[in-house]
Amino acid sequence: MMKENIIGTNFIITNRDLINKFDMDTAVMLGELYGRMNYFRKRNELKFGYFFATKESVEKSTKLSSYKQRKATEILKDAGIISVKLIDIPPKTYYKINEEILVKVLKNSVVHDVNDKKII
Repeated sequence: MMKENIIGTNFIITNRDLINKFDMDTAVMLGELYGRMNYFRKRNELKFGYFFATKESVEKSTKLSSYKQRKATEILKDAGIISVKLIDIPPKTYYKINEEILVKVLKNSVVHDVNDKKII
């Protein structure tokens, strides 16, 4: 029997700094979207950097209700981390993650965390 890397098996990856900056639901939503983006990227199926995800499939994967998804999406849009478009007929929700802004948000979170700690 081959041993498999357990991290590669159906986990939701979430960043602690994003949990602290936003909230758990937003960090989980971004982790789910990032995983989907990587899936479409590997298959060379991004449409101008956009990929689709249905509310139903995100809820099935994360247990985030439509309301929690909308709330998290608005937070991520306001932060400039994601863009959202409705494309196709019937319309599907397409997302694009701005990785440059995401990196800046993460760097700022780390800088604030280091600056907030007291050095003894």
